[in-house]
Amino acid sequence: MTFDIRQLDGLDYDEVEPLLEDYIIDVINEFLGTEIGNTHATQYPEGGFWIGTFIEMAYHYGEFTLPKMTKRDVQIVMEDILPRKLTLRDRSEVEDAIPELVAFWTFLKQEYKLRSGGAIAKYLASIQDKFADWMFDASRGGIAKNFMLQGMQAGFDMTSQADIEAFQAEYNQRIR
Repeated sequence: MTFDIRQLDGLDYDEVEPLLEDYIIDVINEFLGTEIGNTHATQYPEGGFWIGTFIEMAYHYGEFTLPKMTKRDVQIVMEDILPRKLTLRDRSEVEDAIPELVAFWTFLKQEYKLRSGGAIAKYLASIQDKFADWMFDASRGGIAKNFMLQGMQAGFDMTSQADIEAFQAEYNQRIR
């Protein structure tokens, strides 16, 4: 265990910002180098997205660091921050989120003895059936996310500039 899980603690936002990307990569690699991470990667070979997104969003929107996170902090990230800030195109993109985060927090509890790790892993497992609904719940999103979700629900490809403009025209026509 050569990774310093506490390296962001005590730093201000401007000091953390240039370190965050490497921190995320390093902690994911540390996770993948363990039995828990290896087992998870066998089932989900495309792993890492949810861990990275979770850490990044938790810090940027709550200034939460892994060692200091409580179950309540994780609830805020999972129930408020991620659904508000992250727009996904398909529910299938959520399928590996909870298994990845449960495995990660189990790793953090075992390897780094994080006091809240067990409670956090248990909480994450308890939201397995709810998380996808939260991620696609328009009432949890901001204006931009709601616009994107409405466009997708109306059958527009919201990754295409032409479809975004077509939906915007249709949307504007509807509200007039």
